[in-house]
Amino acid sequence: MLRKTVLVRALQVAFTAGALSMAVAPAVMAQSNAAGSVYGKVSAGDGDTIVLKSNDTNQTRTTTIEPNGTFRVTNLPIGNYTATLQKGGNAVSTAQLEVLAGSGVEAVFATAGMTSVQVTGRRSRIDISNSTNGATFTARDLEKLPIARSVEAIVQLAPNTTRGDPTYSAGASFGGGGASENAYYINGFPVTNPLTQLGAMELPFGAIAQAQVLTGGYGVEFGRSVGGVMNITTKSGTNTWEAGGLLSITPKSTRAKYQDYYYANTGAFPTTTDGTLRLRREDNQVQQKQYSAYVGGPIIQDKLFMFAALEQTSLESSGVYLGRTALTLADNGWRDYETKQSRYFFKLDYNISDNHRVEFTTMGDLPETDTQYRSYDYATRAVGSTVNSATHEEYGPFNPNGGEAKILRYVGNLTEDLTVTALFGKSEAEHIYAPEGYNPTLAQVSAPPDVRAPGLNYNGGQPFDDDQPFNGARDEVISKRLDLEWRIGNHTLKAGIDNNKMKSMNAGDQLAGGALWLYGKTPTPNEAFAVGGGEVPALTPYGGLAAQGYYVQRNRRSTVSNAFAGQDAQYLEDRWQVTKDVAVTVGVRREGFFNANQDGTKYIEMKNQIAPRASAVWDVNGDASFKIFGSAGRYTVQMPTMIALRGANGSLGVDEYFVYTGTDANGAPTGLTPVTGVLSANSEFGQAKDPNTVAALDMKPSFQDELTLGLEKSLTPEFNFGAKATYRKLQSTIDDTCDGRPFEAYAAANNIAVSSDWHFACASFNPGEANDFLVDYGMNGNYTKVHLSKEALGFDKAKRTYAALDFFLEHPYRNGWYAKVNYTLSRSKGNTEGQTLSDTSVGQGDVAATQTWDYPELMDYAYGLLPNDRKHQLKAIGFYDVTPEWTVGGAAILASGRPRSCSGTNPNTVGTDYNYQSASHYCFGATGSQNTPSPRGTVGRLPWEKTLDLNVVYKPSFIKGLALKVDVFNVLNDQNVQKVYERYNTNQARYALYEAQIYRSAPRSARFSAEYNVRFN
Repeated sequence: MLRKTVLVRALQVAFTAGALSMAVAPAVMAQSNAAGSVYGKVSAGDGDTIVLKSNDTNQTRTTTIEPNGTFRVTNLPIGNYTATLQKGGNAVSTAQLEVLAGSGVEAVFATAGMTSVQVTGRRSRIDISNSTNGATFTARDLEKLPIARSVEAIVQLAPNTTRGDPTYSAGASFGGGGASENAYYINGFPVTNPLTQLGAMELPFGAIAQAQVLTGGYGVEFGRSVGGVMNITTKSGTNTWEAGGLLSITPKSTRAKYQDYYYANTGAFPTTTDGTLRLRREDNQVQQKQYSAYVGGPIIQDKLFMFAALEQTSLESSGVYLGRTALTLADNGWRDYETKQSRYFFKLDYNISDNHRVEFTTMGDLPETDTQYRSYDYATRAVGSTVNSATHEEYGPFNPNGGEAKILRYVGNLTEDLTVTALFGKSEAEHIYAPEGYNPTLAQVSAPPDVRAPGLNYNGGQPFDDDQPFNGARDEVISKRLDLEWRIGNHTLKAGIDNNKMKSMNAGDQLAGGALWLYGKTPTPNEAFAVGGGEVPALTPYGGLAAQGYYVQRNRRSTVSNAFAGQDAQYLEDRWQVTKDVAVTVGVRREGFFNANQDGTKYIEMKNQIAPRASAVWDVNGDASFKIFGSAGRYTVQMPTMIALRGANGSLGVDEYFVYTGTDANGAPTGLTPVTGVLSANSEFGQAKDPNTVAALDMKPSFQDELTLGLEKSLTPEFNFGAKATYRKLQSTIDDTCDGRPFEAYAAANNIAVSSDWHFACASFNPGEANDFLVDYGMNGNYTKVHLSKEALGFDKAKRTYAALDFFLEHPYRNGWYAKVNYTLSRSKGNTEGQTLSDTSVGQGDVAATQTWDYPELMDYAYGLLPNDRKHQLKAIGFYDVTPEWTVGGAAILASGRPRSCSGTNPNTVGTDYNYQSASHYCFGATGSQNTPSPRGTVGRLPWEKTLDLNVVYKPSFIKGLALKVDVFNVLNDQNVQKVYERYNTNQARYALYEAQIYRSAPRSARFSAEYNVRFN
């Protein structure tokens, strides 16, 4: 259990850091994107070598200038450098540079009459070294901008990103992708949640040196994402000792009132709910406190460096939990909860020599939430004084992301032109869910009055009657990676391999208490009677209570099981400097992945997913003032481990019948005699499903093709302008279908005998394409290969396109201020969101196994604007150093609302086995049978999002290192609606919650911070 404090964790690290040979950690997806590069051009005869020296650690790299005057140095740790142009061993000129992760910076040397060039703050020249799309934010940027101290807040600063569905636990949409289709890295190490792929582990915010948000155009070293990439590079120790701390509070007294939720005026419930209060929120109270500290410096000057950071965030929330018409307001109408998010980070950097470096990193993200429920009275606003129930959780439903990781990384410059990078690692997370007063071994009891034997106790037993997550479920990731880079003349060749292994142990839910005692009484004890899965014999021969017809049934139900997955990849890339102004990059990536069931048997395996990519950059004027760039590529995404839980693993649903002679103090039966064996109506004995039948054969991976074309230009020394076009098209996806009709039709057409016990459950497949399946019609282990065409399966091809035009205007940091404005005109359209489904009232958590493709009727009129579509988006950030002591900053988002759809009963499926009641694109009938088509995204849009955040920072000159800061979030208090109920009816009946609000953005709040930093020169 992850219950130890951050301080204890840090001490453990400090005392065990010497045992680095034992450390392991998950592998990096893109080693080159945990480092940066320097490039440039000099005139013929100006020099013969370039020397780069780190201002932080004194590590030095030297490279020879090519005959055409160009030079390029890669795999540099991020930070500040002095670049020296030498000729014959003598210094000719110097330049000061800042190297950013995953980016290139141009070294520009002094012209005649000058000896050095000083580059301060953000560069004004344009990075002509790559064609990736997105944005990079340094620690200085994040310090001055008014944003929440989280990775998700950084993501939203970048263009082509939108918030994921608010009912998902985490995740964002990059370029129209689903919330589970992104990849997250820290120092090149994958920290994406392996179970769901929704969100990722984070680290102390103050440990972030740079955050790179990639929304497209990235090379073959990155994979396993059709959305985007969040690439974080951390701080490291330097030759100067430094330390600091931060205290911040967002008090409840400065937070505006939460707006209440109301029922919409549907016209169907004028006297009951229409237009009335649904959920009171104005009494809600939320307060957040955060404490953090760091220290870093040299253990051995120029050789061994350390950096450590700790952070704890406490979020206290109290408010009405249930709606006005809920039936259990007296039990859990009010909820109080506190989440403590403890994070730690520790990093050692050892410069073996100028050409060899080893890094060791350990980090933890440890969320704990304690929840209490009390009564609430809507009429009087009275909150009960008695806690009726409480829960403690770690990595639970409130905060499922986190864990602990260790990373060991080596970078070696074997020659001036050959670099090797290797990484090995492991991450783990243990999910704790412990309701107060819950005894996992105490069974539930159900005994209606008419089945109770006189004089016996039937009260007591398990107080919890809902299914419980397994307490102690665990996720694990182990990864390995090796990358090579070799420069040959005008070519830079890169190659790499990686391998990831994941497992999720004891994931799923089980019956509270492990079992349910269901008491019963038969009126004919001298006769046998049928039950699910078998028969109970006549009870009279057993005598006693049994002769009177009394018996008890023990029901056990569980979906708890293990899931396994693996991924491997190889890539090869050539970056060709065609001329001094034109660079072309061509690469290919091969990926494979598998998913395995609870027994470790593979049931989905993709061996050869080929993803070619190409890009080009043209430095039009030859001086990094104007570039034209473009890219084309294919991107793939794997399936999370959780897909096995429902798709391939077994579930337990069994019953046993007994006669009994008495009951104990908990209402459980005593004196048991079994009268049946273990029975199951659906053969759910916990065994894995047949791995040969739960997925189609030779499936295509989920993949997407992308094209980008753009330009960036320095309009003046003060302003840069850019424009870019992006087009993405989903070519294939994987989900599951549960429609047995095509398989029954195939059997009938081919005269195949079908066992009475056979029924088609569900199977993963490629929607909208022909698929081959293995089917055991006879339930005897003899499989029939069933080929079903697209038409036989009844689905249109999976469609999702994203088209966008982006424009930006940037004022690089100069004269004391920085600003950037992005405008995006985009459209995300299709018949599938991807791996996720946000149309439901609560985003469906069955990633890559949603209800979308269960039956063809569900896809009628499914094509249209998708939930992540935002037609217009304007994002602006900036800060101004008014004086050396005062800085003001701002961030703003103006965005179109989410498209609205309507879902209801398909009139063509009423009375059938494939009627999902409220999941079809049919609406507006007085009854479900009278519904008419309602194509996706045609009911308008939610209101515009208008968010403005401002801050002011005061750094008094009389206390050097102190910074006092006030951030005001949502200054306009625009609590815009982000999601509503789209269900119009359920079967034949209208739904009272139609168009009622589910989620609004947070109200205005103010955060007060005090930070102190000191450097020991």
